[in-house]
Parts: sequence; structure tokens; C-alpha cells
Amino acid sequence: MEKLRVAVVMGGQSPEHDVSLKSGEGVMQNLDGERYDTVRVEIGRDGGWAIGSAAPVGVLLALGRLKEQFDVAFLALHGPFGEDGTIQTLLDVVGLPYTGSGRLASGLAMHKARAKDIYVAAGLTVSSSIEFLRSDPAAIRESVLLEFVATNGLPVVVKTPWSGSSVGVEVARSRTDLLKTVERMLGISGEVMVERFVRGREVTAPILEDAERGEVLTLPLIEIRPRVSTWFDYEAKYQVGGSLEICPAPLDEETTVRCQAAGLTAHRALGCRGMSRTDMIIEERTGDIYVLETNTIPGFTQTSLLPQAASVAGISYGQLLDMLILAALRVEKAE
Repeated sequence: MEKLRVAVVMGGQSPEHDVSLKSGEGVMQNLDGERYDTVRVEIGRDGGWAIGSAAPVGVLLALGRLKEQFDVAFLALHGPFGEDGTIQTLLDVVGLPYTGSGRLASGLAMHKARAKDIYVAAGLTVSSSIEFLRSDPAAIRESVLLEFVATNGLPVVVKTPWSGSSVGVEVARSRTDLLKTVERMLGISGEVMVERFVRGREVTAPILEDAERGEVLTLPLIEIRPRVSTWFDYEAKYQVGGSLEICPAPLDEETTVRCQAAGLTAHRALGCRGMSRTDMIIEERTGDIYVLETNTIPGFTQTSLLPQAASVAGISYGQLLDMLILAALRVEKAE
């Protein structure tokens, strides 16, 4: 049987470039060599595309070569330009199938504020939040922030809406810290979201589509307990031993079902396909489930959560990759 030609796309022009390289290498190492001819495609920080050992070329030339040389693209990109619908749109234009969600779901999920709007419309619970643009008058920003703190208390979470992998996320613990953090992050991204800090247990709900059986699987939940910080920041997420990740999460059956249902609802409401992983907090005081965000391209590093959950469900890393590639090809045929 002829092997499928797979382009594993990694790197990218985002702050998560290095994380993406680790994900891409994880995919490369675990794709079955008897089934796939696999080539590394690295997008540099400068936007150049290096296909295999060839010298980097521009995006338009690279897209033409990808269409000519490969059957499917395995996207191991994270953050802006990789997970936000940008590359998905480019691949749609040239007609090359790719793993994960399409351009619309990718864009909605990547923008944390717009994703929250979708969650609310779908009946999910989210923490209260406010948004600011760089163009908003500073005096108005300060007034609204102080009113938000008076209502919701401290600490609060400050986020740039387009980032992932806990990049562009900080916890402000004082009014002075909050005002400085908002101004600094606005200077970087031009857009900031401030959320009420929800205290409780953090869990993540991975979803995997089984295209062969026509089923959507709710994989075992994972509880995340940071060890090197007080919340699941970049170091806790990617440093080996940075957090304790318990799968399946030690929750009662009723809470488990509610969390898995929330993950599935988020997946469907955003229009995700192939896979997703929705992070949430179970508030310690009320037991309410607050949905935080949905990742349309979860990590594939040695410490990543989706492969862990799949393994507990009896799905090996290699089988997980097979399922994602099959789902991508099924979407192509359906369209």
C-alpha cells in the first residue's frame, strides 16, 4: 500500500515558536514509518518556510510545493498565525487537507474573549471579565479597572486574547500591579482582557474524533496541580515536573460527567473538529464549572496533556496521530 505523504508543520511566527518545535518533533518521532512518508516543514520566525532540507522560501511558493508534494499537513503550530485560522485559510485556498479545526473554529477559539461569548451562548459558565483596546482613554481604563476590582476582588487575571500556552497571561495581585500590567500588555498586543480569578481545581477536558467509527470521544479528564508556581503558567506547563498532572482526574462521577459535557459543548459550539482540549476551573466554594479556553491544537510535547489522556483511554501516541490524520482526510472527502 502506498504511503501517505505527510508534512509536519511546526515553528511559526508566534511567541510559541519553541513550544511548537517540540510538538512537531514529538509528532515526527511517533508517526508510523511504514504508513507515512514524513517531512519536517519549519516556519521560521521571519516567515520563511523550510521544507525538509531545502532552503527557506516564501509562503506562496511553499504552499504550491506543499500541495504538489504532500497528501496532508499535520499542524503542530501554536499561537498566532498557526492556531488562529491563518494557516488553515491558506491551506484551504490551495486545497491541502490538514489536521485539527478549520479556519472559523480556529479563529473563534483562539480569541479568548470571542470564545467566551460563544460559551455563554451555549449555556456554559464563564468568569466575569472586561476588555480594553489600546485606543481606549487611559483615564477610562483606570476607572473601569478599579470598579471591576471593587466588584470582583483581587487577584485578577490579565490576558492578551490571542496568546496560548500560558504566554501573555499574568496574575495581578494589587491595584498598582494591575494598572501597570494592563498598560504594559496593551503596549505589546493592543488588546487586553481582565478576568475574575476563580479559585479551585483546574481540569482539562480533551475531545478526540474517531472518524473511522463516526464518533466523538470524551477522553479522561486531567487535573493539573502546579508545583513551581501558584497557577498553571508557562513554567508549570512545560518544565518537566513543573506540575502534577493526574489522569484520570480524581473527581466524583457527577463532577466528571459535568466537566466532560462542558468540554464537548465547547468543542461543538465553536465548531471544532478532529480534537480539542478545553480548560476549566471547578470553583472550590460552589463546585461550579468555569470554562477558561479551548485549545484547537493541543501540545504534542513529552509533557502534553492530550497524548496523556489518550494513553489512559488505551490509545497510543501513534494511534492518536493516525486518528487525527484520518479525520483530516475524511473532512477533505466530505467537502
